Amino acid sequence: MHYTKEFKGELTKQGMSVNTIDSYLRTIRAFYCFMREAVGEDVASEDITEIDIREYRSYLLNVIKQSPVTINNKLSALVKYCEFLKGIGVLDLNPASKISKIKVQNAQVAPKTLHKNDLYKLRRMFHRENNARDILVFELLYNAGLRASELCDIEIDDIEMTDRKGLLVIRQGKGSKYRTIPLNANARHAVSSYLRARPKTASTKVLLGERGNLKREAVYRIVKKYADLAGIEKVSPHTLRHQFCKSLLDKGVDIVTVANLAGHRDINTTAIYTQPTEEEKALALEKL
Repeated sequence: MHYTKEFKGELTKQGMSVNTIDSYLRTIRAFYCFMREAVGEDVASEDITEIDIREYRSYLLNVIKQSPVTINNKLSALVKYCEFLKGIGVLDLNPASKISKIKVQNAQVAPKTLHKNDLYKLRRMFHRENNARDILVFELLYNAGLRASELCDIEIDDIEMTDRKGLLVIRQGKGSKYRTIPLNANARHAVSSYLRARPKTASTKVLLGERGNLKREAVYRIVKKYADLAGIEKVSPHTLRHQFCKSLLDKGVDIVTVANLAGHRDINTTAIYTQPTEEEKALALEKL
């Protein structure tokens, strides 16, 4: 028996983000698929051993050649899953706890962001199409640094606005996490324009799709649509969140403020945005 549904419930109870939970579950399912192919039958959760985790690590590194960062993230997911299995009595010991992660020089890599010209092209494409809802999606992802799930959860009462000020309240995990984000002029203008055009409905959610409240998957499709129109590859809602954090740090905003705005529990998460991008490293060497 696999315990992925129970594991998901535990992660949700701990207040983890939707993206993190999805990533963990994909890793667990991929691990079970690997084991099925390796031994020719399904492997029960209570039969997972240290050698299984070690073999999976080797497979990720040497066969499909994933990056060390990706592999280490997957190992972290397996450690947490096996610890969960141990906690509910399925396993006596955590077989993943002793598997070492891959050490890499300069392991911290700056998350993907857009060149300023590409960012302008993308923003211009959103505004050129003149869809008030989609413009609001872009402006809140970029100017408020929201996660896609947070964007979809915004309710009418979470926004306070005057002509010169705006405040957005973000609640996560049934209210267990709470932060406020001031809205700048671009975000306020987008909010006002959309609310004027927003269909009349009983829903309290701000963003609406064709069949009701806008879903996280729809946000990904919206961003991809405009990125394709602008001719820019590999852009997601999280790319714009990365852009938000890095842009603030590049402009001299202190790291504690950025962490607070982004809702990072650990300031080390924010610190990764201080790492140079590959383009910045290349430009540095051109100065020699």
